Amino acid sequence: MIRRDRTHRRLAVFMGLSGLLAFSGGAGVQPVSSLLAGGALVLSLFWLPAPETSARLEKVWGAVALVLVARAVLLWFEPGGDVVVPVVDLLLLLLCAESLRSIESGNDVRIYTLSFALLLAATAYRPGLFFAFAFAAFVVAASLALPLGLLRRKARRYGVRPPGLDRTLIATSARLAVVTLATSAIVFVIFPRVSRGWSGRGDRMATSVAGFADAISLGEHGSRIYSNPDIVLRVEFPDGMPENLFSLHWRGRSYDRFDGVRWTRSEGVRPSSAPMDWYRERWDGPVVTQRIYGAPLDVRVLFALHPVIEIDADPRTQPMFDNVGDFFYWGRAAPVYRARSRTGSPPADSLRRAQAGFMPDRTRYLQLPRLPDRIGELADSLTRDETTRYDKAVAVERWLRTAFDYTRELPRTAGETGLDHFLFDRRAGHCEYFSSAMVVLLRSVGIHARNVNGFLGGRWNDFGRYLAVTQNEAHSWVEVWFPGYGWVEFDPTPGGSGLESEAREWLWPGRIFFDGLQHRWSKWVLDYSADDQIGLMDRFGAWLEESQASRSEGTRRGPPAWLGALLVLGAVVAAGTWIGRLRRGGPRPRSPESRAYLGLLRHARRRGVAPGSAVAPLDLVNRIRAAAPDAGAPAARVVELYLRARFGDAPLSPHEARELRRALAGVRRALG
Repeated sequence: MIRRDRTHRRLAVFMGLSGLLAFSGGAGVQPVSSLLAGGALVLSLFWLPAPETSARLEKVWGAVALVLVARAVLLWFEPGGDVVVPVVDLLLLLLCAESLRSIESGNDVRIYTLSFALLLAATAYRPGLFFAFAFAAFVVAASLALPLGLLRRKARRYGVRPPGLDRTLIATSARLAVVTLATSAIVFVIFPRVSRGWSGRGDRMATSVAGFADAISLGEHGSRIYSNPDIVLRVEFPDGMPENLFSLHWRGRSYDRFDGVRWTRSEGVRPSSAPMDWYRERWDGPVVTQRIYGAPLDVRVLFALHPVIEIDADPRTQPMFDNVGDFFYWGRAAPVYRARSRTGSPPADSLRRAQAGFMPDRTRYLQLPRLPDRIGELADSLTRDETTRYDKAVAVERWLRTAFDYTRELPRTAGETGLDHFLFDRRAGHCEYFSSAMVVLLRSVGIHARNVNGFLGGRWNDFGRYLAVTQNEAHSWVEVWFPGYGWVEFDPTPGGSGLESEAREWLWPGRIFFDGLQHRWSKWVLDYSADDQIGLMDRFGAWLEESQASRSEGTRRGPPAWLGALLVLGAVVAAGTWIGRLRRGGPRPRSPESRAYLGLLRHARRRGVAPGSAVAPLDLVNRIRAAAPDAGAPAARVVELYLRARFGDAPLSPHEARELRRALAGVRRALG
């Protein structure tokens, strides 16, 4: 008895552990509380206190609960206080207290309720991928614990031996868990969606990204730039992957004012972005559609390929286009949006002819600090033989890419951080030195230019079918203004970004697969919206129409034939199993005493001795004896052996099993 009770208690506690894992795997995790609660729940799997110890522990639980309630009340009246944290702590405390009660307390329903409440609390935050595994584990544990607990309570009520966790119960519970999970998935997919107007509690903490603040500086020194494998963008290409995938520039912010060390953004400026029609009509190259899933960053920038001709953002993102052509957002922490961009620059001959026309504010894009004269002389010498803006820009870009080296090592002293030292002495640096040098050299000869930060390339995730852009791909380049065409990209850094070797550090075994799973979880579960649902239904409808058209044309398109055959075979097997069970009156019992008693009941009903309504075993014997006196003794023996084996914890011996079969045969002969 005690062993069966401990098995049931462990299943109930496992439900609590599943709820805790679901909560801790999301953004709402409280590390200290979760660790303490997890330790207490694991302890309750192996140790259950005696009633006296349980009573003493209840005093401790009560005192801690009062402290948590008082804390919640104080936070309720405190401005900006988060009352949810102490409430969740109280929930964890109650779950631990119930799990560590004595086995005689019979508190399984309370453990079920608290475990389910913890699972619900996890959904109020932004649950991570572990929530899916924890939810599945919770359903499996509940499918075992709930029927076992119900049978235990019924057995105690009628004073019989409670059943154990046998193979029949495990198999039935497993089928119940599969049906529950499948039904949940179907309901989730087809139930009408209501777009959430809020981003939920516990959004992921914003990641700090260097190089995108309101000011960026060249003045850092003393060490080196270390790699950072944190993913900041996941980009899908609905219309197909572009050819130059790993040389794409994911544009972020532009900077116009330089003081010799720092780049900043001017405030309150006149519009200086090109009309969208220029990019749409005068630029070459195909239009690339990007479906971008941004990580929560400490800078609210919408990254996309330049030039952007359209941005369609989730309503919760709230995008904004500023006067200089940068895209920002003010909504949810992790933006989701679709961008359409041109991928090719205008022809070189067209840019050579773009000499006159509208120019943006010269006080911004020709501004220069006080610099050594030799920088201006260098700019003149590099562009002296060129006559067009385009050729001058190409000359400066080519010189920087061929005469300098890329390095992530920072200057050793503050005196070596200046642009003058980079150009004439060190002749090596990171991408911000190269882009700053090109902007300054072009402005020195009267060409409008600005510094731009973003990311270059990325890592293709073949499992998730998206480009993962990490902080290792952070990059700086240059935009030059051409009248009638707008801002055109130039990248003077040797070898692109120069980060190929160190960017591989994020590819530890399994991370690509896990990140692909996490992306699909976010895309199809957390961010599954009404638009996604409509699109999914449209694709399903299109597939049905295509399948019907294929059948009418005699062709085979769509899913392979073996998939349909497998589905039909599975349906036939399931239907046959179900019909067979209905004809037998349910699943075939495994124990010989149960089969013998059901056979006795079946023979009695065929003779009309026992009607269709329920009948007690001893009453059945009396009815059989009254109908056929010769069948009374063998019927009584069948019922006696059945009751002793089924409810008396006394398995049949081989001799008794044979006697049971002979007695049942005697009843059959006597009843005719």
